[in-house]
Amino acid sequence: MPRVRVSKILSLHNKQNLLKILENFGNTNFSPYMWNSLLYPLSSHILKDKEFLSRYLLLSAILDQQADSPSARKTVIQIYDKYGVSFFLNPSNYLTKLYDVMILASQRYSPKARVMRMKTEGFLLLRIGGFLLSLVNITDRYGGLLQYFSRSVSPKELLNQILNDALLRGLLYEKAARMYTGWISHPSLWIDISSGKWKVYEIPMAINGHVCKVLARSGFLSDVLVENTATMIVEAEKERDRIEDEVNNVRSTTDRFMVDFAAFYIGITYCEEKQPLCNECPINSLCNKDTRFRAY
Repeated sequence: MPRVRVSKILSLHNKQNLLKILENFGNTNFSPYMWNSLLYPLSSHILKDKEFLSRYLLLSAILDQQADSPSARKTVIQIYDKYGVSFFLNPSNYLTKLYDVMILASQRYSPKARVMRMKTEGFLLLRIGGFLLSLVNITDRYGGLLQYFSRSVSPKELLNQILNDALLRGLLYEKAARMYTGWISHPSLWIDISSGKWKVYEIPMAINGHVCKVLARSGFLSDVLVENTATMIVEAEKERDRIEDEVNNVRSTTDRFMVDFAAFYIGITYCEEKQPLCNECPINSLCNKDTRFRAY
């Protein structure tokens, strides 16, 4: 995998400004995006049930391993519409109904994987069945999902707890686990598992291909690993730690979760692979537009 230098690197001042723009964009647009894509079926009363919401979001993270799958979120909504709150709060009641749940989910779910070695039904059996079994066991052992996760004392420890859990580590890639960690720990969102004790700059970034692409194209990164120089597809997973370090070095108090979301949203909305909509993009004035780099 070659490392390719970007055509022009932003100055430190412009890197700081870019992070501020992304952070503000994320804070403005994250909640509406989540509402429109995942939370709209939920009443304000249900949104206040943090245990339910932590489970609802967990299923979405398990199905949405690439952190950008509309079909995964539609599947969660479909399950909720059919079975209601009970599916999430009484998972043991649905283990014997798993066949029906899978038939329902298969109408919507399209797993995003560049190399498929498992049929859709296999993904659903692993992910939905694993979700139900994990909830049953975690609830039996700890009393609930939030009781289990609240044992962590920082976002990093929470992420490691999820990744090292004997049940959950088989269901969540690191990218999805990072996304879920942000969902339940960010102090401006619905659950805020630390009740405001954790700082936004402690919350990890998910960093998928779109995030890496935007930060490379803009010149925030000086260089980036790609699969090969023919496709120029970024190796986001291998660049994740380096990107987090660079964000921290440029502006240590940055809300990394919101920066990550903003770069992701820009990547799927404006910064298209072949014909980016630069004139409409919120970072147009700062971006160096090195469009060689791609997310897929």
